[in-house]
Amino acid sequence: MIFESVVVDVLNRFLGDYVVNLDRSQLKLGIWGGDAVLKNLEIKENALSQLDLPFKVRAGHIGRLELKIPWTDIYTKSVEATLDGVYLLIVPTASIKFDAEKEEKQLQEARQRELQRIEETKLKAAEQENPKLEKQDTFVEKLVTQVIKNLQVKISNIHVRYEDHITNPNCPLSFGVSLKNLSLQTADNNWEPTLLDEHSKLFFKLVQLNNLFAYWNVNSVLFSNHSADEARRCLESSMEIRPSVPVSHDFIFRPISANAKLRMNPRSDVDFSSPKVDLMVNLSEVAIELNKPQYISILELLGSVDMMSRNLPYRKYRPEVHVHGNAHIWWKYVITGILEVDVKPHLHMWSWKHIRCHRKSVKCYKELYKTKITSKKANEELLKQLEGKEKSLDIFNITLARQQAEVEASKAGLRIYRPGMKMEEEASQGWLSWMWNWGGEAETQTKEVKTGTLDELLTVNEKAKLYTAIGYSETAANPNLPKNFEDMKVNFHMERLSVSIKDKKDKNEIIKLTVGELKSTLTQRPGAQAIKVTAQLSLFEVTGLATKKPAPTLLSSRKAATGAGTPLLCILFETNPLDGSANQRLHAESQPLEIIYDAITVNSMSEFFRPPDELQLDELTNATLMKLEQFRDRTATGESHIHCSKK
Repeated sequence: MIFESVVVDVLNRFLGDYVVNLDRSQLKLGIWGGDAVLKNLEIKENALSQLDLPFKVRAGHIGRLELKIPWTDIYTKSVEATLDGVYLLIVPTASIKFDAEKEEKQLQEARQRELQRIEETKLKAAEQENPKLEKQDTFVEKLVTQVIKNLQVKISNIHVRYEDHITNPNCPLSFGVSLKNLSLQTADNNWEPTLLDEHSKLFFKLVQLNNLFAYWNVNSVLFSNHSADEARRCLESSMEIRPSVPVSHDFIFRPISANAKLRMNPRSDVDFSSPKVDLMVNLSEVAIELNKPQYISILELLGSVDMMSRNLPYRKYRPEVHVHGNAHIWWKYVITGILEVDVKPHLHMWSWKHIRCHRKSVKCYKELYKTKITSKKANEELLKQLEGKEKSLDIFNITLARQQAEVEASKAGLRIYRPGMKMEEEASQGWLSWMWNWGGEAETQTKEVKTGTLDELLTVNEKAKLYTAIGYSETAANPNLPKNFEDMKVNFHMERLSVSIKDKKDKNEIIKLTVGELKSTLTQRPGAQAIKVTAQLSLFEVTGLATKKPAPTLLSSRKAATGAGTPLLCILFETNPLDGSANQRLHAESQPLEIIYDAITVNSMSEFFRPPDELQLDELTNATLMKLEQFRDRTATGESHIHCSKK
């Protein structure tokens, strides 16, 4: 069958970009055997290069990655995926010693990933322009539904942490996100975990999330000062949150748990008794906290990231000695960096010698690439020549040369061969061609991976078995869906949300916002091209700074005259409602709120968002501070006017 080859190819491409020394042969044998287990994988130092941030991985570890695929009975038995023990320690690039050879290798890897992304985008655009792919899209949709139906996922012990002593050497910071457990399980109609029932018309999935939290520590202990193994153990131990263990983090949001219930109707094209997708998400409580040291640290990091990005091109020339007592070395660094990065490249780029050499190099690359795409299998010598040219050319010129080569090949009537696709001039293309090119245009392919259309990949019996298993028919026409049929339905419920701002973590809140019983729904009726969104809020309360008296209530719905069980706020937006009374409808209903002004709280908030003078504020911070000051001045003026009127 073809699916083994697909899984091997996709996993090799995905893991190969992020994992050091991936044993592709062992992975292939494990997948074909139905049980692939990878342990103690090391994450690459440049795994975050796609984010375009001046960060690198100091220590990265994947404890266990397991994939169980019952190839002999893939249509009825569950596919199990397990990921356990992902620990990632990220640091500024400037804190890692410069290695010219390693940096060049990572630069070329990042360039190849970007070229792959561009090729993938081109393939997707070409597929979208082909109107004959609509039926194939329906097939893929059915296949994805079948995969979800049989899928069991378990993710546990995830901890991603960033540490920084570059931003403020006197006050190092660390922040991170930790997840204890996330699971996707098959359930029965009572939402109890169970085995898959193939005779059920609907299938149910239960998603559970446990102990997800984020933190931001100021003046933090740094794990990056230890070895990679010791740093991993520190990451593992620091994610434990138990009543008997002292909390070592300053939370941004405290540990939360949630669950989601997914009910899917794989026969929704003919069975309108229930939606194709019915999702219910429940959150118990979300508590967000921010104190003044954390706020200042966040502003410092935002300014530092911009500075670190600017300094990256000069990193190779940066001395490793202190400024004090070594002024001549640092002046040499400044002069050398400016000359080598800013002055000499600009002068060299516009020299006639470089222009002539560049044009020759681009033309040579275009011809080599044309030879590659018009050959069924490019030889090793050709691939090496292409790789050598790609090291000296930038992405823009490489992409332009490739496009010119494809145009010239098409005009010349040459056949263009792509991994996983048939010849360009043939109208029929396989639904699986995008999957082969999912990671872009790869230079090498796994030998076992077959290419072509579905008809070429499967026998008649295999294709019939696959279509029957996923409920797909080549001849079935799209039904005329009833206008009242809800194809998708999403319900969201959060019991409580609180946002607290403090001067210090052990002080009273300057302000605390509490939201209770937030409910929202989203429904879609494709038969009428209609969407309906509703939102409901039962409690909204804001309390201020408690001094010698209890915390004042600045805004509250509790004391307002509302009926028992009456929501504070209801909003409804709908397009093409069933009654046909309008094309779009918006309905909003609210109950009264009690609002009280407290000068101490407003002044404390203004002071909270005022950073130290040595910090460089960006436009957003300036705008926020200006609004708070304007509000304070206006309310103070209004209060003075009231007192004068009373006199």
